[in-house]
Amino acid sequence: MNHTALQPIWDWMLRNLGVGFFEFPLYFLPVVVAVVLVTGVVYSIFDVVVYQRISAKAATKLGLRIMSTYVGAAVAFFVLHRIFHPWINEVPTAAPTLIAFVTQLGCFMVIGEFLTYWWHRLEHGNRFVFQKVHYLHHRVQSPLTIWTNFVVHPVEGLMVMLCLYVPPLVFGAHPMIVVAYAVANTTAMVITHSGYDMTFYPRWLLPAASGHELHHSEKRPTNLSVVMTYGDKLFGTYKRPAAVMQS
Repeated sequence: MNHTALQPIWDWMLRNLGVGFFEFPLYFLPVVVAVVLVTGVVYSIFDVVVYQRISAKAATKLGLRIMSTYVGAAVAFFVLHRIFHPWINEVPTAAPTLIAFVTQLGCFMVIGEFLTYWWHRLEHGNRFVFQKVHYLHHRVQSPLTIWTNFVVHPVEGLMVMLCLYVPPLVFGAHPMIVVAYAVANTTAMVITHSGYDMTFYPRWLLPAASGHELHHSEKRPTNLSVVMTYGDKLFGTYKRPAAVMQS
């Protein structure tokens, strides 16, 4: 029962994306790019048309710059892989069981939060790392927009990717689980930087946008979590934002 529940979805993914897509070791990169593109367009419409937080010109310029960087990187890696074939993933024909899917997805979210939290904490705790790497992200002032999450130094971008995706790849997670994980953690980080607190968003589990606004506006490093909330609450850096207290 558990085995067959996800099989139609996995068959659809193999049929429409192709086995070659999952043979690419960094197949999660196009997934991240797709999430960024979809959420970026949707939130930018709210930023420009509904709430008029930024101009259409600014949103377009920043969005195109971010997307060209991410799309360019994904395409470059894919082309290099097609030419040199340094590492070919073995692609399973069977889907993971439902229990394995849920359990591993939850575990990787927890691990991803732990590693990204401590990397983020190092960025604020070490003057050299902050001044040479993390400063770029904090040049973006409040109010934050959907693209803020991706204004980062290349070293920071690489480190975040390593923190998030080395664990599932090392443990040999099923590609279907890695894709779901990429969608989940990218969406969480996007919403954290979006500048909008959504009414039904599980702020007890995932970081609120208002909390990260506080992180960008205060000198003392608070609300460092961007994947899940437990990092801040467990390690003493959580500060409850006013916007959440009023909701």
